Amino acid sequence: MEIARLEAFVRVATKLSFSRAAESLYLTQPTVTARIQALERELGEPLFERLGRTIRLTDAGEAFLPHAQRALRSVEEGRDALAGLRNVNSGQLTIGTAPTVGTYVLPGILQQFSERYPAVEVSIRTGRSEEVQAMVLADEVQVGFERYLTHPDIETVPLYEDDIALMAGSRHPLAQRGPTTVAELALEPVIFFDVHSSYHAISQAIFRERGIAPRQSLDVDSLEMAKHLVLRGLGLAFLPRVAVAQELEAGTLVAIEIEGAAPLRRRIALIYRKRRLQSRAMMALLSLLDEIYRFEYANPDAPVGAAAR
Repeated sequence: MEIARLEAFVRVATKLSFSRAAESLYLTQPTVTARIQALERELGEPLFERLGRTIRLTDAGEAFLPHAQRALRSVEEGRDALAGLRNVNSGQLTIGTAPTVGTYVLPGILQQFSERYPAVEVSIRTGRSEEVQAMVLADEVQVGFERYLTHPDIETVPLYEDDIALMAGSRHPLAQRGPTTVAELALEPVIFFDVHSSYHAISQAIFRERGIAPRQSLDVDSLEMAKHLVLRGLGLAFLPRVAVAQELEAGTLVAIEIEGAAPLRRRIALIYRKRRLQSRAMMALLSLLDEIYRFEYANPDAPVGAAAR
């Protein structure tokens, strides 16, 4: 199957126009039409339905599109790998990341990466950890950052532990008292964020394991919203330290110790698909992460290194 035919098909499917696809490919419209017709003959199915001056994908076209896109990505990654055999001076790096890692940790990593490899184009997609894993499996991204999950087709490398602590505004009464009990905590307004995230489950488990429910709780969509509500003195929240490092250093937020409670942590990992051709840009990122976290590729259960500096 010719790559040129796949490129024509994907471009027409994206633009839903033979003329605009031809223009973007620097080809004549008859050439693009001929390539689509040849591909349809090869597949034995019509890929587009012509409705006057408009077109749309047929069921066969919809089914074939993600496979064609994946094939073109693989070819492009192969070209990048060959182009950068000696130096990481070109190419693309596609990253999937969970929101907390992407907001508070990944920028520091990418700053170091871009200083070393300024010509590499980086694109980032965000999603929950399960969504990041799906992106990696579908070859939509080359590498993912997520909470520690495993899959037989994915290499999972632990990076650091995401410490979670109960946070209060500096003027909150509990901020001046030192350690508190869960029963005392339940008397205060408690803020939970992102009901579908593991943070929400970890926070709820503190109360559920003791058979206690907060007398007053507030659910919000985002970690940032929860943080700002705590800063305003409107409640307490379990927040990852990486997201409140500046506030803790400034003293506007205070971490409260809970008596009898084990430390709350999430293991954060790097993931990539096994048996996939890795570009030089990807290998360069792995090398940088090795420097930052000193992870062990051969031992995914090894102790986690320090957080990103």
